Amino acid sequence: MDGAPRQINLSDRDRKVVIHALSYTTHPSAIQTAFRAAEYSLRRQHHPNFIRWSIWNGNPVRISFARSLGLAGIAGAFVVAVVLTLSKQPRGWRAFAAIGWAIGICAVFASYRGMCICMYAMHNHHIRPWELFVDVEDMDGLHKRSFETFGSSNSFEHEPWVVKYERQGLVRKIFDREAWVQEPTLRAIHDTLFLQALAVGVASAAVLTAVFVPLPAGNFF
Repeated sequence: MDGAPRQINLSDRDRKVVIHALSYTTHPSAIQTAFRAAEYSLRRQHHPNFIRWSIWNGNPVRISFARSLGLAGIAGAFVVAVVLTLSKQPRGWRAFAAIGWAIGICAVFASYRGMCICMYAMHNHHIRPWELFVDVEDMDGLHKRSFETFGSSNSFEHEPWVVKYERQGLVRKIFDREAWVQEPTLRAIHDTLFLQALAVGVASAAVLTAVFVPLPAGNFF
């Protein structure tokens, strides 16, 4: 029903079909439309979104910080390459910029997949905010409320841990508490994402190096 604390996200048409069917029978087939809509939402939307969310090994602030460091590394490598190109130094020195390009591009690519390569190297992940501020008793109560058939909704905006986490400073969020990644499947996914990011970084660095090294020296200084 509209306004119910645990209302299913149905289209208006499906909702009317289910209510019309329930007005005639209590047979389970009356909610078949709602069942199919819920199953489709779980399989095609919520489960893929949950997987993508689970892959993140850092909070959004840490991921943005890692991306910024990667972009800074890329910019620094370009500065080194341009300066060496304009100087009288041998061309071979320009190849050292590939290190900054490879690491920077790898970090940026991984950050867009929700992964900080520094935390990956230690096989750690940030502890979730509700795990930081909610003790065992509160979690038990939260689990009980989450499985109520009727009553409170599944909203978490008013939970105490939300306010406490928002009050934390930016630096504290970047270097938040970490824990070892225990799930083998998640570690395997992280390994795959890192290898993909590393391949992109190395390939991009090779292309940029191939562009800068053959350029004639500027001989300005």
